[in-house]
Amino acid sequence: MPSTTPDLLDTLLAMTRSRERVEVDALLLTALAVRTAAIRVRLWRVKGEAGQPRHWVLCGEHHQGQDRAAPVEHLGDAARIPVPWHALPDLVRCADARAVVARPQADASGWHTGLPLLLDTDIEGLIELDSVQPLDAPALEAAERLLQGHRNVLGLLDYSERDTLTRLLNRKRFDTAFMQATVAEARRIYGVPDEASDPQDRRAVPVVRRHWLGVVDIDHFKLVNDRFGHIVGDEVLSMVARIMTSVFRFDDQLYRFGGEEFVVLLTARDEAGARKAFERFRLAIEGCAFPAIGRVTVSIGFSDVRPGDTPQACFDRADKAVYHGKTHGRNQIHSHEVLVEQGLIEDTSHCGDIELF
Repeated sequence: MPSTTPDLLDTLLAMTRSRERVEVDALLLTALAVRTAAIRVRLWRVKGEAGQPRHWVLCGEHHQGQDRAAPVEHLGDAARIPVPWHALPDLVRCADARAVVARPQADASGWHTGLPLLLDTDIEGLIELDSVQPLDAPALEAAERLLQGHRNVLGLLDYSERDTLTRLLNRKRFDTAFMQATVAEARRIYGVPDEASDPQDRRAVPVVRRHWLGVVDIDHFKLVNDRFGHIVGDEVLSMVARIMTSVFRFDDQLYRFGGEEFVVLLTARDEAGARKAFERFRLAIEGCAFPAIGRVTVSIGFSDVRPGDTPQACFDRADKAVYHGKTHGRNQIHSHEVLVEQGLIEDTSHCGDIELF
């Protein structure tokens, strides 16, 4: 009888076929669980730059008996909260060692193993694995091959989907992510379950979150380039991107669309929650001292993502809100929905019109 256990090569090939980072992560976790007979496998990533406060963010997990790993969006709101760096000492030991670290569980029920995810020499994240027995040499070798394949695939995705200067996602990646958001909104409104997730995962989601798109524009950026030169201008763009990465949640999707324009695709319970996320970022920019130029501000407009939306239609709504802020003092946040309700702008968008970037 042929084996139903996924072959190592089959898993690596499946990773290379995928263009979704969440799917690549899920394939890694599922394969690790099978190859090591693990009770639980978790993927953690590091949020925050060296020299600044760092946190751990859970990006997915697999429990024994599951057909496939669950991405963090299926684990509930509590799993989305970053964990302070030193609150997970086992993870810190593995990160500091830049090597596999294993120890018996405190209650002697099994073994705990940490496998580092390295980007060159820097720690990018790690795999936390719980098993009944310590991993033997063949299991560790298989795990290392899977991690190497995972690292290579994500590197290729980064090369094709990230902006060279800021390392944020680029416009090429945006269209796919946006259409996934519109499908999620349709499921939310019409009550259609996600067939890709199993029922146990779906029951774990206690809160429905809506998708929001924000357009961020650096105020007076042309003056920065004209007065200080493009080298300083590029440094401003890089600093804005770094602040974005540190302020927004790890699963919020951050894009640079060219020039001084950035886009954020995030989830929040309601308009107030989305506004709070954007306001936190606006304040972080306002309070940062930029080398050579001092103070920089941003204007932000945002809109809800609607079933049947197109990237252009939603972007235009958020962009109108940005324009309103720029013509009324700058350094502001405006919701397209609220501006329409107040009669300050008109809603001329039509969901379903096929007009892509």
